[in-house]
Amino acid sequence: MYAGHAAVALALRWREPRLPIVPLVIACYGPDWVEAVLNAADPHRGLVTYTHAIPSLLLGAGIVTALWKLTRRPGASLLGVAWLLHWPADLLTGRKPVIFPTPLIGFDLYNLPLADFAIESIVIAIGCAIYARGVPRRAELRRVIVILGAALIALQAAVDVALVVMRNTEWEPSLALAARQSHLPRARDHGWAGLRMRFALLPPRTIDARTRWQLTDPGAS
Repeated sequence: MYAGHAAVALALRWREPRLPIVPLVIACYGPDWVEAVLNAADPHRGLVTYTHAIPSLLLGAGIVTALWKLTRRPGASLLGVAWLLHWPADLLTGRKPVIFPTPLIGFDLYNLPLADFAIESIVIAIGCAIYARGVPRRAELRRVIVILGAALIALQAAVDVALVVMRNTEWEPSLALAARQSHLPRARDHGWAGLRMRFALLPPRTIDARTRWQLTDPGAS
């Protein structure tokens, strides 16, 4: 998720208006920015496990909460929540580790840019609506929130256009552990049939003894 993380920050600030929006935005994007710094230092290693796996998120949330508590300002626990919400938000648009480097799970909507734009636009609209509940009901402030939401949607549109241009992989959603694979062959179909096959987690129905006997002996009743 890209612009949607900023919308999550806006929604969370409604819970604690005294907390500045900038630390909330930093916390919501925190795992991505930490990963960018680590990749800049060592670009040849996949470091997503150290930034986006659940144990890493718990550690990061604890650190930002503790650091903000040192300032003696309100909202420390909310910053920790913002850091943790990065993972479920990314679950919609990408594929992220749970504990170990594999398996990666997620809906992988980055490879369906139109769906990604729709989902993130909805998240932005909801985030702005929640944020609006915490500000005075003045027309000029409401206009600012509308402009902010429109700017975030436009930013997300630019990101999705770039994804369309650079797209070089197929949509590969995954919500199953590597050890739980379908007994069905891997789908290459498109459309609804392909979607059903991709998310198939249950094996085909087992043929019982009576059915097997009727198949081998058509005259049996």
